[in-house]
Amino acid sequence: MHSKEFDSVEELADWLKAIGVDTAVWNKGAAKSVANLWDEYMRGDLLFQASPPLRIVEVVQIIIRRNELILLEAEQEFLNGQRRSRDLPPSEKIKPGESSIDAAYRCLCEELGLSHDQINFEESGYEKRERIIDSPSYPGLFTCYTIHSVQAYATGLPNGDFWRANVAVKDGDPIKRHLWAWRKRP
Repeated sequence: MHSKEFDSVEELADWLKAIGVDTAVWNKGAAKSVANLWDEYMRGDLLFQASPPLRIVEVVQIIIRRNELILLEAEQEFLNGQRRSRDLPPSEKIKPGESSIDAAYRCLCEELGLSHDQINFEESGYEKRERIIDSPSYPGLFTCYTIHSVQAYATGLPNGDFWRANVAVKDGDPIKRHLWAWRKRP
């Protein structure tokens, strides 16, 4: 992979325009802004690939089972009141130098308010896969997700659906809260 680096948000915006990404549709509805993308890049949450142009993201996805059900983030509610359907297990971007298990602990502590002693990971439940999609957060910018899936047991979670505030909110993060639900995964 030949990575692409940027020194400023303006340089990033120019690159997006040069590769044909229409950022005029960003920062509307569920789409984030160029400034949000720049913040993620500066935090080390992603890399860019020059050719073909891609956003590269490593994610840990945590499968928490309760009998035949798994915990899913059913929806996100934005600050403007708009909601976006998700139906995804708890997930977190892996930071540089961080293991998938460390990122999983960080995710469950931040997203669900759990402590380390409420979480146990199943060593045999690890799986890694990649997928490339048009990013829902940054329409027109294709993203290669490397997904590290781990299985966990967690105590202290509600039995029914529950809302949880976005306590890990950063400047410019448009998400206000998350709806968590126990569902059968298709």
